[in-house]
Order: sequence, then C-alpha cells, then structure tokens
Amino acid sequence: MPLASHAPPPPRMAQGKRLLMDAAVRLARRLSGAHAVSLRELAREAGLNHNTFYRHFSSQEALLEEIVTDFGTQLREGLRQARMEASSLDELTASVVGWTLDFALAHQDVFIVAMRERYGPPGPIRDAVEGMLSQLQDDMLRELQMRQALPPLPESTLRPMLAILIDHTFKLCFEHIEAPQARAQRLLMAKALFDTLVLGSMARQAVSSARPIAI
Repeated sequence: MPLASHAPPPPRMAQGKRLLMDAAVRLARRLSGAHAVSLRELAREAGLNHNTFYRHFSSQEALLEEIVTDFGTQLREGLRQARMEASSLDELTASVVGWTLDFALAHQDVFIVAMRERYGPPGPIRDAVEGMLSQLQDDMLRELQMRQALPPLPESTLRPMLAILIDHTFKLCFEHIEAPQARAQRLLMAKALFDTLVLGSMARQAVSSARPIAI
C-alpha cells in the first residue's frame, strides 16, 4: 500500500502566476521541451491574455527557473519529512523512496520536464535543475547523518554514493510513472542498492586505510 503523501501544498502565489506555471509544465511535457513553448500558446493554455505573462515573469527563462524552484521546495520538504518520520533505520529507504515514487506519480508533468531539462542544452534552466539536485544531496547527507543512517566515512566518500542513490531513485520514478503497479519491487531494489553502496564504501575505505604509506 502506498505511503500517505505528506508533500507540502504549493506555496501561495498570485493566481495568474500559478496558472502560467502549471500551463507551462503541461505544454513542455507535450512538446519537445520547455523552450518550444511560445507565449501565445502558454497564455491560451492558461486561459489568460498573453500580455499577462510579463506581470509575473521577466522572461521564459525566469518562468522555468521559478517552476524548478517551486518543484524543488516541495520535493526537499517532503523528503525531509519522510526521513524524519521513518519509524526505524530499516524503514528509512522504504519511507524516502516510497514517498518519492508517490510524489513523482502525483506530479509527473513537472517531474518529467525538470529531469528532461537536466539533460537539455546548457543554460540557466539546466543550472537550476543541477542546483536543486545538489541541494537534495546536501539535505540527504545532513539528515541521514543526523539519523545515524550512514557509516562514519569522509564526506568525499559519502557524496559520490549519495549521487548514485539520487540518480537511481529518479530512474525508478520514471519507471514508476509508466508502471506504478511494480512499486514494491522498486522499494526492494532501492534498499538493495543502498545496502550495497554502504558496504562497498566501507570496504573501500578499509582498503585505503590499510595501504602502507609510501616513503
């Protein structure tokens, strides 16, 4: 059974601004990318006059950056709650990954658009997505250490492991959007990867510490 979703509601903002953001996400998913959306198409999808756009955004890039920021805020807060509310360390992966799968399914348009932009052309939108992922990694490191869910390894060892876990979780999210019925298997895969990476990192650190110092 899916975990109860505790994603925070979208921050309150002007109705026109929210309508434009939601319309941009819907169009960007249907079209080849966010940059393929014209202002007239956007206004028509949002049910607004096209002149309304510049009351809320200085450019299309500013609109897309706002979408990424809004998405990242909800994602980070939901993940923080999922980590803190897990009843035990054994349940931590299921709580966090389960919440992420449910969140992606409920917000699949913006999820797909944000991750697509990550691999799009260089520019402020890709930078914004990469910045969001970097913040997710910072949160993950701090909160897992707080719960003593990570081994006492150097940050330089832990961060690559966390990057792999984040990338794998988002891959599972894409699969979940296409086939949500396989949720339980994805949670097992996520737990197996976490355990494997932790053990591998510990073994690597032990080997590195045991090497003789060259003179």
